[in-house]
Amino acid sequence: MVEYLILALRSLFNNKLRSGMTLLGMVIGVWAITSMQGVVQGFDRAMQDELSALGGETFSVQKFPPVMVGHGWMKYARRKDFTYADALFIQAKSNNIMAATAVVERYANTVKYRNKKTAPNVKVVGTMADYLSTQSLDIASGRFLQEDDISHRRNVVVIGRDVAAELFPFEEALDKQILLGGQGFRVAGVLDQAASTFEQSADNVAIIPITTYKKVFTSSARTMGSTALLLRAWDASRVDEAIDEAVAMLRVRRKVPLTEENDFEVVTAESIMGTMMDFTRYIRLAAVGIAGISLLVAGIGIMNIMLVSVMERTREIGTRKAVGGRRRDILMQFLIEAVLLSEFGALLGILAGIATTALLSPVLNMQAGVPLWAIVSAFGYCSAIGIFFGLYPANKASRLDPIEALRYE
Repeated sequence: MVEYLILALRSLFNNKLRSGMTLLGMVIGVWAITSMQGVVQGFDRAMQDELSALGGETFSVQKFPPVMVGHGWMKYARRKDFTYADALFIQAKSNNIMAATAVVERYANTVKYRNKKTAPNVKVVGTMADYLSTQSLDIASGRFLQEDDISHRRNVVVIGRDVAAELFPFEEALDKQILLGGQGFRVAGVLDQAASTFEQSADNVAIIPITTYKKVFTSSARTMGSTALLLRAWDASRVDEAIDEAVAMLRVRRKVPLTEENDFEVVTAESIMGTMMDFTRYIRLAAVGIAGISLLVAGIGIMNIMLVSVMERTREIGTRKAVGGRRRDILMQFLIEAVLLSEFGALLGILAGIATTALLSPVLNMQAGVPLWAIVSAFGYCSAIGIFFGLYPANKASRLDPIEALRYE
């Protein structure tokens, strides 16, 4: 076996350019599979970490499903929106829900203070006093929104650490007047540092009363957006009871007939994770399918090169057979050469995939890495391709007649 390996390596290194060009398709296919699997696994891990940070006792109720596929958007858009009165109703009547708050969000906003301003990427959140109870957030200084702020539609704001650092690098942010949505807001508090969400920092946020949000962002051509309800059960063991109770209360409040389905969506961390896992599973399958086609094409290239190699080395084959070389020896020599060619392509593709995920990890703000099963699968799949497409040339070489082979010019 060692002799077969030495002969195969010698043949490959004697034709470096040809071997390299043959490897290219294999390298690209393996690189595509491993790098995609690494990024998708990093995405799954980041999503799981983010959702687990919310706590198992928190869930939301909203008009739209977390992921929409197809052309059903209008069906959900026609649903009645939620209001902060719905949150107050659930908070007052529920036995299983500890906190209820209404939330509406607006992205790509600029916040100004005197001659300073942020980039147009601040998320504005309109919400209620119980918002902190439903999120993994804390106040670093000042205070959060209070019930009086909501009922009196006050222009107060709680800002994230990023906004505070950008507008107030050398002074205290509390009680300063900032400009948001064309109106002045007094800074009531600053949030403690929060975890980042992929490429966007969770500290790049400005939180205002939902009643004030409606006043500011529904004027002229602005729209308020879709309001959701964030609900938190007393503990994780009572989440199912809290969900059932919230669904029953909202169906009655929204006058949904018994024969019709809910006109809202209940979203939990587990349901979001399940949906995202299903989505990424399809991405994995698509990546494997597309890259698999590339590897099959590369396998055809390997078979073609091996046939050329058999033709070029006809006299060598005849000489080996004339001095007692067995058919099995010739078959193994060329088959191992084809497998080695495939494995070299797999190795280079895996190294390229590992390098790609390492480069993308800081860019995407996630811990992307090629999983072990993808590496093992790549080697196994490439070995199978090498055997499958190398068997015909190897068998052809082993069947050559030694007399005819020695006459070959």
